[in-house]
Amino acid sequence: MSGRDGVQRGRGRSVRSGPARAGFQSGGRGADRGGSRGGDRGGRGGLRGGPRGDGRGGGGGNLQRYHDEYELEVDANNGIFTPQNETLRAPDPKVEERENALINRGQEISFSGLSLDEYTLPARPSYGTQGRPIVLRTNYFSMLTKPGAEIFRYQIQINPKIVTKTSRDGTPRTNRRKTRRLIQLLIQNTPPLQGLGVATDFQTLLFSAKKLYLENGSRTLQQRYYEPEEDGPGPRSTNHQIKITEDGSISVQQLVDYLSSPPGVTSQTFDKGKILQALNIIITRTANNNPTVYGSGASNKFYRLPERGLGFDLGSGLVALKGFYTSVRTSTLRVLVNINVANAAFYPAMNLLGLIRLHTPNPANDQTSGVEGFISRLRVSHSYIKGKKKIKTVHGFAYPISEFKQDFPSFGTAYTIEFECTELQATGKISVFQYFKKKYNIELMKPDDPCLNLGNKEHPVFVPPELCEVEPGQQYNKKLDGNQTSRMLRFAVRKPAENARRIVDQGARWMGLSMNNPNLTEFGLKVAPQMITVRARILPPVPIQYKSGKILKTLTTSNGSWNMAGGTSFSEGKYLRNWTVVKFGRNDIGGPDIAKFREYARNCGVGSDEPADPDGILVELQAGRFTQDTDDKAIKTILQSAAGKGMKLLLVFLPSVDAFIYSRVKFWAEVKFGIHTICSAGLKIRAKPSPDNNFKPPPGAVSPDYCANIAHKFNLKLGGLNQTLPSEKMGMLRDRKTMLVGMDVTHPSPGSLEKSPSIAGVVASIDGQYGQWPASMRAQEGREMIQKLEEMFGERLDLWQKINKGALPERVVVYRDGVSEGEYRKLLVDELPRIREACKKRYPGGKGPKISIIVCGKRHHTRFYPTTA
Repeated sequence: MSGRDGVQRGRGRSVRSGPARAGFQSGGRGADRGGSRGGDRGGRGGLRGGPRGDGRGGGGGNLQRYHDEYELEVDANNGIFTPQNETLRAPDPKVEERENALINRGQEISFSGLSLDEYTLPARPSYGTQGRPIVLRTNYFSMLTKPGAEIFRYQIQINPKIVTKTSRDGTPRTNRRKTRRLIQLLIQNTPPLQGLGVATDFQTLLFSAKKLYLENGSRTLQQRYYEPEEDGPGPRSTNHQIKITEDGSISVQQLVDYLSSPPGVTSQTFDKGKILQALNIIITRTANNNPTVYGSGASNKFYRLPERGLGFDLGSGLVALKGFYTSVRTSTLRVLVNINVANAAFYPAMNLLGLIRLHTPNPANDQTSGVEGFISRLRVSHSYIKGKKKIKTVHGFAYPISEFKQDFPSFGTAYTIEFECTELQATGKISVFQYFKKKYNIELMKPDDPCLNLGNKEHPVFVPPELCEVEPGQQYNKKLDGNQTSRMLRFAVRKPAENARRIVDQGARWMGLSMNNPNLTEFGLKVAPQMITVRARILPPVPIQYKSGKILKTLTTSNGSWNMAGGTSFSEGKYLRNWTVVKFGRNDIGGPDIAKFREYARNCGVGSDEPADPDGILVELQAGRFTQDTDDKAIKTILQSAAGKGMKLLLVFLPSVDAFIYSRVKFWAEVKFGIHTICSAGLKIRAKPSPDNNFKPPPGAVSPDYCANIAHKFNLKLGGLNQTLPSEKMGMLRDRKTMLVGMDVTHPSPGSLEKSPSIAGVVASIDGQYGQWPASMRAQEGREMIQKLEEMFGERLDLWQKINKGALPERVVVYRDGVSEGEYRKLLVDELPRIREACKKRYPGGKGPKISIIVCGKRHHTRFYPTTA
């Protein structure tokens, strides 16, 4: 069996290849051979700016900070986004007139007439009247359509399909990247498609502005596949049969006319979903045709590498890039385009060995760091064969395969992998290091690092990672670690005005939103480049009530915060017994600090015994990515000991914001040993100077505000009541006969084990104080609807009944999170009956409470921007 690109192991004896790649041929070793200190480029043969060796960031200039052109901009408008040469326009009066008519009609509808069978959602009853009226900009742009314009829809079928085996059970899945490339080639090489306005999802659908001539409604075209770096199809390229079939036409005017129809007209004889699908594909045509823009997910998010570097360094071999999300939505009288800022983690385009070292400094000696999973399925390129660039997918590191009688160790290196190759050596075996030296005159700079398998399990192709470059535009879809998440937030969080400028100045340009973009006008579409405006109200803040002695004290909130100073304490404080302090890697917090915390907590209304360990228990941790097993054992040991001593609550100080340590503390303490924990990261307990009031605390002082925050958590975990609302602000909750419920399903994060369960949770108030919210939780298969809802909801009703002396709530208000617009009906058909069934079993005569369900959509992309300070 002959080799293809590198050293291929099989039953054959030779490997075909060509001359060495420029840049690795006859090169000196350079400073540190591109080594662990990142010494320059290593002559012509070194790595591009090798890593520092600590695995936490690039050295030698590998990764550069993303330069945000708005970061350094002086805000001359007090945080108000004011586009140049644009006068603030009032909201569209025609839209407001129609919305007013809809509101007036909604007031005439009786809720008792609504039928679940007809799936009629209640109309908005009226506009709000409280607060101060204002006008806001929002990140929506008006789409204008040409009357009579028609869009033709076609189905695409590919034979043979381009599939890949990515699941562990070997189930074939469509290779989206290669399918996209094949359809691009088809459009480029088919004259009838070149002169027409054509938009596609690059998978199964194609839309054209003019009708294609297809005999008998379909036509089969042939297209051979080849990669962008190849000059054309080779002799072994697959010849795909691509069938294009008519699938009707679409009139956007139908949708506009429907949105403009008078109130009460609800007949719809067309498929609204198909029209929106077509518009969403067409609106991304400009970005999809830009080779410097990378599509993500379902092709509604687009990113582009910055001109000044590789991205914002997230640590451990990842960078963050900014991009944009886009979606076409319907609204009153009009069709709108929604654009929002998006942020995502990417692999940097750099030398692969350098990337590996950024993730794991010594990959050959640490096979448990997860670096193989980190680079698995990564697309890399090399050009040592005849100087031509070839792109391959990383299968993993080199492993011995028994049927080939390979005897090198796992994570085999260029020194340890040996094979027979009569082309270069008549007898005996030759190592990968010797092979590249003799075949290509390449002296490997880092032969002690694991080789890659750029083939597959059955036909491995072993190539040293220093010869490979990471292809740009590859998104990292797994979960970020704690440090990376913190850096991503630092990168992503921007002031509203900055995001608004980016959307208008960059996002609209990337997406080609304008009045004269041919990618849109060919389909009879235009998009106004200005954000629309809407009316809104600033509501007055709700006051908060605490206790001051034996009387209620009302505190005024400001910007979402309030101050408990001046003898203010919790509405119902609890006393803390059987507790102690555990310090993981923090020996700078001692007995005086703990005593000061107890004093501040007592001032808030939480008294306490002296902790079992007055100075706290110090537990040393390595707190590294490669010492997690050792740290986990230490965490388990100390928490098991605390449980044995009868501890009920622990105040835990963590060395930093570390997701691993935090999760293991919570697992061992709360899941396994039944101990409540409150965790504090870093030195947050220390008082900090405040420039607002020239406050300068003495060195090492404890922050009273932070201690009060911890005391809030202590009191809740002890069953206390922190604060209440004035009765005149409680509305229908004033009679204390309404139970508030929250429901959600959390799904496994990217990179989790296959068949990991989803977690369904239901929380509910227990009385009319609304200060305690116990939960019911169940594991279930990965789906959004809550499977054991009747059982979980029943538990919440039982607790309410127990605490309220046998009484059950007269009203139930459910806040449901995580339900998309397409699942509203499913929620009413699936979950509401289960709630009613739980009530039927507990209420006398089966007559349950009045139930209202409010869907909370928080993962939307709507943003509002003030127009005045």
